[in-house]
Amino acid sequence: MNNHEGRVDRPLRERLEQLELDLARERKANAALRDVALALGTPLDLDNMLELVLAKAADLLEADRATLYLIDDATGELVSRHVTGGTVSTIRLSVGDGIAGSVVKSGKTIRVREAYKDKRFDRTWDLQTGYRTRAILAVPMKNHVGRTIGVLQVLNKRDGKEFSADDEGMLASLATQAAISIDNARLFLSVVQKNVQLRDAQQQLERKVAQLNLLFDLESAMARAGSEPELAEAVLRETVQAAQFSAGALLVSDPASELPILYWFRRGNEPLGSRPQSRPPADSLLARAMAGSPQLTPPAQDARPLAESSSLGFDVRSGVAVSLTSEEGAALGALGLYDPLDDRPLLDDDVELARLVAVNATTAVSLQRARDSRERTERLSTIGRLLSGVLHDLKTPMTVIAGYVQLLSMTEDPKLREEYTDLILRQFDHITAMQREVLAFARGERTLLLSKVYLSRYADELRSQVERELQGRPVKLEMNVNDRGIARFDEGKITRALHNLVRNAIEAMGPEGGTLTLGVDRDGDSIVFTVADTGPGIPKEIEGKLFESFVSQKPGGTGLGLAIVKKVVGEHGGSASVSSSSKGAVFHLRIPHGDTPRS
Repeated sequence: MNNHEGRVDRPLRERLEQLELDLARERKANAALRDVALALGTPLDLDNMLELVLAKAADLLEADRATLYLIDDATGELVSRHVTGGTVSTIRLSVGDGIAGSVVKSGKTIRVREAYKDKRFDRTWDLQTGYRTRAILAVPMKNHVGRTIGVLQVLNKRDGKEFSADDEGMLASLATQAAISIDNARLFLSVVQKNVQLRDAQQQLERKVAQLNLLFDLESAMARAGSEPELAEAVLRETVQAAQFSAGALLVSDPASELPILYWFRRGNEPLGSRPQSRPPADSLLARAMAGSPQLTPPAQDARPLAESSSLGFDVRSGVAVSLTSEEGAALGALGLYDPLDDRPLLDDDVELARLVAVNATTAVSLQRARDSRERTERLSTIGRLLSGVLHDLKTPMTVIAGYVQLLSMTEDPKLREEYTDLILRQFDHITAMQREVLAFARGERTLLLSKVYLSRYADELRSQVERELQGRPVKLEMNVNDRGIARFDEGKITRALHNLVRNAIEAMGPEGGTLTLGVDRDGDSIVFTVADTGPGIPKEIEGKLFESFVSQKPGGTGLGLAIVKKVVGEHGGSASVSSSSKGAVFHLRIPHGDTPRS
């Protein structure tokens, strides 16, 4: 009975022992899967998680080695991680080569009992390391869409047996969790990378928008500048304030001198400083930039002031400078920006910004100089035309002077001599006024010498002057002075204009003569001067452009008389008009009689 009971208990004990072993193994597998699952919560620590998977796979399946292959998207190769004696190493393998390559290619698990009898097995690694591979279990690692992304493989069970179906199931579970973690980590890292790229793109966009805003404000400020100093102040003020620098300097070559001009501006709405610069210090940022290469000196503690500090009159310790270069490649100068407000390091972005400003400043300086040159040329040309007009108008006072000189020589009456002398001096005053007009224009000035004029006296003097001009001619003078009050205008210029009209009227009537009528009248707030003749009228072909320069109906005429008339009346804010018929021409000069001429 006892022997029989012993025979019955032995299978039960063996079964119980096997169940206990299976339970321990399941607990171990659950613990391993739990540890791997916990590692899924830290996707950034992918390396540690993969090492944990390898360690758990080798321990759980009681294998000598565990290897994990991942497909490198850049090369298409399998890159391995394997654990041997606690040490993690890597190898590379082409897809389709060896057991692992075959698993990737087929997407199916491979279980090998004798590796050396399987033609898919590659012995190279064994020969290199002296290791003897026997049993192999390799399972594919598939992501959430079923794409194989790698292989999890174990080698040689420690008890010398082959890997079982249960081993295959546990390794597949580990491979699935590893694949999920890798996918999550890659997705997370991709999102992080995209966020970094978006942040970089945002920062670049913000810099570009800031640069565009600066260039827009700079363009507006430069457009308002009327001179090179105003232009320099616009460039420096806008750039220093927008780019957050403490100061800026602009070195510009002077075409009229060998000395360049240095402009500088400091933050705080201080006025622009400038001076001719004999030569910037050779070691200054401006001098080196003007030679052709951009300069960058980042802020540094206890740094010595830069070389241009002596020229600027204040210490600068860091800065960026670039050249101003024309389209022809000529160096026009250099732009410098100094001492960032937040002591930040100066970067290539600062050089790029300075270059953008320098390009715009170069264009503005070139245009300003072209405008100045054109204005000088136009002024010289206009002075030439003005002198032609003056020479033209000198005929009248010279004629009057000649007449009174003759009368002066023929009379012994002291009273008449004094009167003639006074009239001659008045003509010299007209000549002096013409001279002043030319000189004022040469200096860029345009002024009217407005004075109170008594129209009665003015009409009498005008009659006297015209009568002298009519002596010896078959021309009758009529005066219609309907207003003998007071007005304000430039007497010399209006007289000059009226004499031009009188001379034209006399010439229009020709040798046969006729009647010349001068009128002075008031119409509202305007004084109207009228000059009429009984000549043949104005030819239709020139009537519309009669007041233009160099338009004349007389052979040999200069065509300046009526252009001067229009210019004089225009300076007073008035207008000139003409009506013509076969019975003659009538000119009307209408000017405001107020204190201020209209522009």
